[in-house]
Amino acid sequence: MALIPWRRHRIQDVEVELVLQAMKERWGYDFTGYARASLKRRLEQIVTYFDTDCLSRLLPSILYDERVAQTVINAVSVPTSEFFRDPPVWESVRTVVLPYLGSFPRVNVWQVGCGRGQETYSLAILLQEADLLKKTRIIATDINAEFLAEARQARWPARDFDHWRENYRLTGGTGHFDDYFSRVNGEVTVREEMRRAIQFVQHNLVTDDAFLETQFIVCRNVLIYFGSALQERVFGIFLRSLERGGYLLLGCAEGLPEGPAAGELEIVQERFRLYRKMTRGDHV
Repeated sequence: MALIPWRRHRIQDVEVELVLQAMKERWGYDFTGYARASLKRRLEQIVTYFDTDCLSRLLPSILYDERVAQTVINAVSVPTSEFFRDPPVWESVRTVVLPYLGSFPRVNVWQVGCGRGQETYSLAILLQEADLLKKTRIIATDINAEFLAEARQARWPARDFDHWRENYRLTGGTGHFDDYFSRVNGEVTVREEMRRAIQFVQHNLVTDDAFLETQFIVCRNVLIYFGSALQERVFGIFLRSLERGGYLLLGCAEGLPEGPAAGELEIVQERFRLYRKMTRGDHV
């Protein structure tokens, strides 16, 4: 359910900290490393959604009502996604990253913060058109179990389909976008053959560690919600996961943090926030 505020509530810092502590201790979701400005904006939506006058009045429900807690989780971790959002970025993936992936007998791609899955299936389409999907495993992760369930269904209202088709065209798509979907009762569903290479897995960047070796990591518009300490932790996870010479794609408003990670990654295309983990020879 969309949380759209119709009036703005002022939230006290102490209320934010109490809610974050409740989410961490009661439900195991640690949002304490998230940037406070974006957290406040999203928690203001929660106050409006539940039609109460202050955030702290929701604390008992957050502690003891799993449905209320899940609503808070959904609001804090809400993704921004569509098929081939920012087409020039995906065109860069086609021309720069996919030829590199083609040199491997087997490929692992990790898509972080997959949300409802549109970006994950965009990746699958690119890989299919490069004749790489048959040897690729896409691991798509998110903190939010409800979003993962929607992503597995691969079904959305068809109202935005023309826009998605145009995004695809602007990436240099070589096929017919409509062929990747079936339409029923005003909804579009990704065809089964495009879904077989994808595994949707719950993963928390705050508490979980690296779990696979990969040649390509996509993490767009996730890090902008994290504070600097949490960003450094996440980049450590990425570096432990990413094979030398592998690529990392971030959101257009994100970049490398200061610290050790910056010394391990080189800029490939700064405009699109595309980076490559340097090989040992690159350090010489």
